[in-house]
Amino acid sequence: MPELSNHKKNEFPYEEPATKANPPEEHLMEKSGKKASSKFSRFLRMIGVGILLVTLGAAALFLTVYIPQTDGLKAQIKTAQSEATIARTEIGRLKAVETQLIQAKSDLVTLQGKLDKVSAQKSVYQIQSNVNTARIALLQTPKDSARAAQSLEYIIQNLGALEVPAFPDITKNLETRLTTIRTTITTDPPKALSDLEALFNDLVLLADNIK
Repeated sequence: MPELSNHKKNEFPYEEPATKANPPEEHLMEKSGKKASSKFSRFLRMIGVGILLVTLGAAALFLTVYIPQTDGLKAQIKTAQSEATIARTEIGRLKAVETQLIQAKSDLVTLQGKLDKVSAQKSVYQIQSNVNTARIALLQTPKDSARAAQSLEYIIQNLGALEVPAFPDITKNLETRLTTIRTTITTDPPKALSDLEALFNDLVLLADNIK
């Protein structure tokens, strides 16, 4: 085979392969990716800083506001509990005083009832005494009608102090009988004496019923 002439050899000169260079689009994408990654990192840092600030703010708020409020509430609760204890003690004391007061009122009613009975009995005994005085005056010879009449006046005075709740009409009845006796002392002494004796016996029964 005939050799190629030098002319033909030089017809296709040797070219060195070109070095591989990054295309402009890839270069731009790398730069853009780096920028995006950097922005995202800054964004994350900002979020972290924000969360930290919020946490610190919440902690500061808790320390400066909620803890003092909690301490204040605890102090108020303790004070309220102490006051409640004092109130319960006072209520117990007042209940004891109330019990004593109720008992005292009951005792007072009982004593008042006894006093009323004693007063009524005293009035009855005084009336009986004056009735006997009038009877003795009429039994004398000569009869002492003036003394008997004076005794009747004492009896009428005693009736004003006589109060017997069990016999509310006793005073009125006695006054009616004494009015009759006052007349008969001078007009009919024997009848007056009989009426005084019946009156004395009724007073004995009245005294027994008052006890």
